[in-house]
Amino acid sequence: MRAVSRALIAILALSASAAAQTPRGGASAQPSRGGATGPSHDAASAAPDHGAAPGASERARLSIEPAGHAFTRLSIENPLGDVKVEGYDGTAIQIESHKFAPDDDALDRLHISLVPSPDGTVSIKTTADAGKEARPIARGAVRLDLVIRAPRDARVEAVAGSGTLEVLNMDAGGDLDTASGPISVRNVQGDLLTHSVSGATRLVQVFGSVDAQTLSSDLDLDTIGGERLVASVHHGRIEGRRVRARDVELTTTEGRILLEAEAALRGHLVVSSFQGDVDVQLRRHGAVLVRARGTKVDLGAPMQPRPNGWVESLFGQASDTALVEIRSPQGNVRFAIIESRP
Repeated sequence: MRAVSRALIAILALSASAAAQTPRGGASAQPSRGGATGPSHDAASAAPDHGAAPGASERARLSIEPAGHAFTRLSIENPLGDVKVEGYDGTAIQIESHKFAPDDDALDRLHISLVPSPDGTVSIKTTADAGKEARPIARGAVRLDLVIRAPRDARVEAVAGSGTLEVLNMDAGGDLDTASGPISVRNVQGDLLTHSVSGATRLVQVFGSVDAQTLSSDLDLDTIGGERLVASVHHGRIEGRRVRARDVELTTTEGRILLEAEAALRGHLVVSSFQGDVDVQLRRHGAVLVRARGTKVDLGAPMQPRPNGWVESLFGQASDTALVEIRSPQGNVRFAIIESRP
């Protein structure tokens, strides 16, 4: 009952007026407003400054403690700016917001709502209130950036527009979505899904299954370890290093693929581009059977022809064999063993 009542009273709007008060429900907020000379900065945890034109700005901080149930899921929607989520060993959720607007009136119309639920979910949303009688605000004239510290074992589900979406040091994976904003993930455990229309995606030190998709941008993968890695790009390159997933599927329509991976016993790697060169370098722990098809194919070993233009090479003795399939109907294919182990 206590957790339910806490959820009902903890809907917080971090506008100029609401931020000046101390919210109920175990949360506290501290605003700091700046004028034409720009916002005041805290060197320890400053939100990014994107060179906004002189005008009104405000920084506010909020901390909310769990009420009877640990925070297990963080749901964020911020179409107005950047989102950075960083895990730490505490139990509270700490939020620093940084607002930019042409004037104080426009600044007061930027809001953050925070709603904790009894099931451990915390929802955070940002809005720009148009107002019935106020003049409209151009989306590009205002900005609201969020820096959030959250318990490491909370899952992150976040949506952004053109701002950067960054997640660090979390242990329960996430689901991240942007329109044109880049996605950056580092040191995250658990299953991870990312989707971007035109924002570049970079995933580093992800230990869990990954499904990463982007329509028109590049995708960089570094130190990926999990049961499965699926990455898809329509127009753009895929570059992967230190990939150790058992099942790997990388595909592009128009773009190059470069992959440095480690073949698991009985693992399966599929690397495919329709109009781009494919270069795969593999560390192996046992036998590897490579099948390839392309305009020009170099497997670094004698190749046996197969039907429909495929060729194949076997590295090692046929036991616990890993299978690698590489294809590029309108590109070149290159494969190499960079370290062989019995």
